[in-house]
Amino acid sequence: MKEKIKSYGFWTALAGAMVVLVDALGDLFGFSVSDEIVSGVVMAVAGVLVVLGVVTMPKGEKKPPSEETDKDDEEKEGE
Repeated sequence: MKEKIKSYGFWTALAGAMVVLVDALGDLFGFSVSDEIVSGVVMAVAGVLVVLGVVTMPKGEKKPPSEETDKDDEEKEGE
């Protein structure tokens, strides 16, 4: 469970679920939240989680495609 909490996917899904919940409560109680406010809050929370080290890149995750391509190009040149 600890590894799941540190994943980007978990926090993205949780943020989406919270937006849906707030939207449903808004419909129920007669208020609405603008997209700009939701976006700002989600980005702020995500930034804080990254700074605190709660969200990190998993150890087994692949490198970004640009890094893999660069390494492959260097290996081909060395042959």
